Amino acid sequence: MRCVVGRTDRNHHGIRRCLSAPGRRTVNLDAAQTTVVDTAAAHLKAPGGDAQRLFHGRGHCYEGIEHLTVDWYPPFLLISVFRRDVDQTWLDTLAKALAEVVPAVTGIALQRRDGRNTRAEILRGEVPEEWVIHEAGMHYLVHPLTHQNIGFFLDMEPARRWVSARAADCKVLNLFAFTCAFSVVAIAGGARQVVNNDMNRSVLNRGKENHRLNGHDERAVRYVPHNLFKSWRKLKQLGRYDLIVVDPPTNQRGSFVAEKDYPGVMKRLPDLAAPGANVLLCLNSPFLPFHFLEDQMARRCPGYRFIERIQPSPDFPDQHPDRGLKLAVFRAPN
Repeated sequence: MRCVVGRTDRNHHGIRRCLSAPGRRTVNLDAAQTTVVDTAAAHLKAPGGDAQRLFHGRGHCYEGIEHLTVDWYPPFLLISVFRRDVDQTWLDTLAKALAEVVPAVTGIALQRRDGRNTRAEILRGEVPEEWVIHEAGMHYLVHPLTHQNIGFFLDMEPARRWVSARAADCKVLNLFAFTCAFSVVAIAGGARQVVNNDMNRSVLNRGKENHRLNGHDERAVRYVPHNLFKSWRKLKQLGRYDLIVVDPPTNQRGSFVAEKDYPGVMKRLPDLAAPGANVLLCLNSPFLPFHFLEDQMARRCPGYRFIERIQPSPDFPDQHPDRGLKLAVFRAPN
């Protein structure tokens, strides 16, 4: 039996739980399930360690399982499916098998994602509505049962590591800040100040919680909860910035479409960047290749020099890298 959010029991700690979570036992698996379980077991770095992706079907490296991912948020697993016709019994069997190979797992949740519609279920054990995950010594609050985007993007780990290593003594601008993970690693890396901009005030409030979780001095962090395209003057008044991160949505209806709106962000960078500033541009559109960033920067910021392409995490293999996450670093002229 599965437990769907809204029809689950809640214990005295406020944790949702499946009322019929069976004990672990060996199960018979088909070829696809075996691939998922074996890959997850091989990729697990530390049972109680950092959050990570254990299986990434979305990169089309596993034929027939392109619709499925498995994430490890100790001590819980999150299975996400991006196809509406995946059999529930198949998923229940997969969850049982994963519970056998991932030590210390206490609950397994499922997100069924169909466009903008997401339905969350609990497949095994207990899963709280929110909990704190860890990455590289930092702590972040996630909400896998109530939000499609749970509050943290695992594939951005290489970019967060890059920012942390270069933030010392910098004034940082974090555009499309979401829950402020870049801001957290920047402050931890020694940034003097971070300015976070996102039009969604509620996600910025979650960003404040992330800073509090990490014991940061809140006086070093500012929040600008307004539409970016109406905030240039305000951001310019607060800068110039030694490090700028631009991590927009690919296609957010009514506010941002990468192909149309990204060039408009780029052309504003010279007004915001300090001499010699580093600029990290992120792009997660499967329809726009890496050279879109290079070509548009050459047109909009002709004095800026391309420095490097940050390679994606090996936890996110992709048969077609230009369809996956693209991370480009540019430097402002001195």
